[in-house]
Amino acid sequence: MGYDSDDRLLRSGVGINEKHEKIVNSRLMLKSFLPSFNYDDTNGLKYHYTSPQGLKGILSTRTLFFTDSQFLNDFREKININSELELFWRNNIKRYDIGFQNLLNRIRVTNYEDSGFSYIDRSTDELCRYFVLSLSTNGDSLSMWKYYSKANDYDGYCLELFNMALSDEWIDRITGVAVIASQIKYYSDEKQQILLDIINRLYTIWKSYQFSEMLDKKIIQEFTSWISVEALFFKDECFEDERETRYVAIVPKSELYHLYYEYKGVKYKMYDFRIVNGALVPFIKMPFNDWNLEECWAIRSIRIGPSGNDRQKEAGLKQFIQSLDYKMADCRIIQSDIPVRY
Repeated sequence: MGYDSDDRLLRSGVGINEKHEKIVNSRLMLKSFLPSFNYDDTNGLKYHYTSPQGLKGILSTRTLFFTDSQFLNDFREKININSELELFWRNNIKRYDIGFQNLLNRIRVTNYEDSGFSYIDRSTDELCRYFVLSLSTNGDSLSMWKYYSKANDYDGYCLELFNMALSDEWIDRITGVAVIASQIKYYSDEKQQILLDIINRLYTIWKSYQFSEMLDKKIIQEFTSWISVEALFFKDECFEDERETRYVAIVPKSELYHLYYEYKGVKYKMYDFRIVNGALVPFIKMPFNDWNLEECWAIRSIRIGPSGNDRQKEAGLKQFIQSLDYKMADCRIIQSDIPVRY
């Protein structure tokens, strides 16, 4: 970040007055200090593992289900980042002035929603909730098939998705849901480097425009919101076999009950609940890109998990696809290459 003569004066303690606040306001307060989450760094093929019931729902509605982040399988979701924050400050606190330390070093993720997220085309102070779709870069993973193993039979299916099936921005504007994506970070070294880059970025700005209460509040707000979102992309190293890429849908709470998408002139509610292990779990149905076309191009293939009745599953799946009110002509049905002995 470059500095001009005004910045040098401010850093020297000169001009700390009403003019200082005007400079801070005109140069910084309308800008975002941290990089946008609205990008997709998930190059390569992506796969979604699901149950037979999940597959039926996906194909019937041309949607993928994003689960509320409070109800994911890993009970440490969202709070995993807190241990990394504690490690960061233990190792790096002497890098920063005490005034800057006091702004950020106690901030932790404590809930599953926050305000201040830059939402699609506007900023909002509304509370937002996060809904998660998990994909993998491995399309035939034994560890992933085991999630669907019951009585020694692997009942899962795996959908291969086109990269643009969910990430086009116009989907966000039609449905009113912002979708962001990133690969999961499993290793502490990578997480620590990400935190270092972000905190150093804020420190550079703070050092240039000290003595501004207005700026301090903005730095706190941006960092709090940033870690709340980034927390969704930090997972424990024990999950590294999943090779997960994660899509996150961000929705203001006030909009949850009003979300819908339209298909062939009929409006469908997006916010819903399903029962998982006896609990009512909230989720949203997110439609594929171009969901209104007569042919679905979003799914490249469907892989059937290793099992003893894979041929029967393939025959049933083919007939089900033929019964849909749209075409999937380019979608291949394939079998797992993993040998399983019963």
